[in-house]
Amino acid sequence: MLKLLRYLRYTWWQLLVSIMFVTLQSYFQLELPKQMGLMTNMVINGAETSDVLLKGGYMGIVSIIVVICAVGGALLNSYIASTFGKNVRADIFKKVTTLSLTEYEKFGTASLMTRTTNDVQQIQMALFMGIRIMIMSPIIFTIAISNTLRSNAVLTLVFAAAIPLIVIVLLIPFVVAYPLFDKIQKKIDRATLVLRENLTGIRVIRAFNQQRSEARRYDVANRDMTNITMKVGRTMSFINPGINIIFNITYLAIYFLGFASLDGQLATDPTNFVNFGSIMATAQYSINVMNSLVMFALIFILLPRARASANRINAVLDTNPTISDPAQPVTTTTGKGKIEFRNVTFQFKDADSPTLQNINFVSKPGQVTAIIGSTGSGKSSIINLIPRFYDVTEGQVLIDDVDVRDFSQKDLREKIGFVPQQALLFSGSVADNLRYGRQNADEALMWEALNVAQAAKFVGRKEEKLEFDVSQGGKNFSGGQKQRISIARALIKKPEIYIFDDAFSALDFKTDIKLRQALKSYVKQATVIIVAQRVSTIIDSDNILVLHEGKIVAQGKHEALLHKCKIYREIVYSQLDPEEIDKTLALSQQVLATNEGAD
Repeated sequence: MLKLLRYLRYTWWQLLVSIMFVTLQSYFQLELPKQMGLMTNMVINGAETSDVLLKGGYMGIVSIIVVICAVGGALLNSYIASTFGKNVRADIFKKVTTLSLTEYEKFGTASLMTRTTNDVQQIQMALFMGIRIMIMSPIIFTIAISNTLRSNAVLTLVFAAAIPLIVIVLLIPFVVAYPLFDKIQKKIDRATLVLRENLTGIRVIRAFNQQRSEARRYDVANRDMTNITMKVGRTMSFINPGINIIFNITYLAIYFLGFASLDGQLATDPTNFVNFGSIMATAQYSINVMNSLVMFALIFILLPRARASANRINAVLDTNPTISDPAQPVTTTTGKGKIEFRNVTFQFKDADSPTLQNINFVSKPGQVTAIIGSTGSGKSSIINLIPRFYDVTEGQVLIDDVDVRDFSQKDLREKIGFVPQQALLFSGSVADNLRYGRQNADEALMWEALNVAQAAKFVGRKEEKLEFDVSQGGKNFSGGQKQRISIARALIKKPEIYIFDDAFSALDFKTDIKLRQALKSYVKQATVIIVAQRVSTIIDSDNILVLHEGKIVAQGKHEALLHKCKIYREIVYSQLDPEEIDKTLALSQQVLATNEGAD
């Protein structure tokens, strides 16, 4: 928790002014009981009405000062807490964007969302209340006890008996509830996870008529969170009633002890009426003391949960990414995007065996390298190593004969146009999504990329064209349309290397061929790597890598692999019969000839 207090440096002068307001409020708030006691004595002793009114006017001014300080302090505390929350959330977001996929998967999406929202809110609330309480409570407590000692030392004995009882009432529930606060945040994580899965998977849930089972699953997560919250609430609920009981007994004890000390003395010494004012003042002091302790009890409720949230936030902020930039990164290379895998082995952190073993291949500018294999053979793992989403366990991935780990991540990824397996569009316009590839792209460049990606027609039919609004996740486009816009986003970048991770899977056969043929002329100077499940997508590639159980079992052109690689042959004949293979090659050549004629 203390580590997060460094964010208060952004509002240091507001914090100082807030402390000043709270201090003044505490001082003048305790001035009122003192003046009340003096005015009581004045009335009893028959003081002039004008003197009493003057004293009342002074108390009115003090009350106004208290109100001004309270409002000013609350406004500043609100600003401080809000700014604190904004800066912490911003740093969490920045940190998450620097994490490798390994760390990202370790925390999980739902947990990161909870840490960025609910956990920050818990600390923000504790800070808002804590600035006031942690300053006001000790000041009020100290001044009230000090004034009571000066005015009537005997009545201080009541406080001496009450305060230890209050401490006991505070500590016992706190000790019982403290371990539960971290569990609350974990239960919130679980409820958020189930909710997120249901929202993102609503189509699958409805398709399989699983609404009731999912409702039961969420009900379990929701009930677990509710039960742990209620358990904490029941434990902490004893605090306020316990303090109130002690407070009422203390209040009565002050009057009882005060009047008992006056009993039988007034007839012999009328000046003892002056002590009545001190009894009244002490009773008012007791109210302030008890209120300060009640406020302090609130901190006992807020701080443990805030501390649990702070630990979760610090776990993210203190995470050192496993993938980091070198101290002196390479900034220039002599080549134009040649990729080489040299004896590469890769194993996920918690896996029992390597995902990739002894991978060796070279992909040169102007060539199309395709990767095919069964599900789980490691195709996506290979391309994830190129932009350093993961680092190799053994061996090297080289770009222009330079290890990718010797580049800064920014410079490395500037060289790559990446189209992921799952097409993702962001809310905004079509143009906004294309500018992810190049910020300064003009309309001509956008339309060129859309045309190559076979997306110009359906975007052109929209009334707003490039300014057409894309809904969250691109849900107002079909799967194939999203893929083509994602491809255009990579093309507009015009990098040295293009990576397509099964990026043609949602396209129909004819559009697939047209797009790939259009790509040939557009990216003819670049290195292209295509991961695919469909043989028709990679049939005319310059080099095809056949993966099986994390190893390259063969590589070469389509015709050569048909003769020499049994696994490739099985994949081909499981998708196409011999006649379809010939037709696919013929159609591909026909489309290519048509495109060349159009040029």
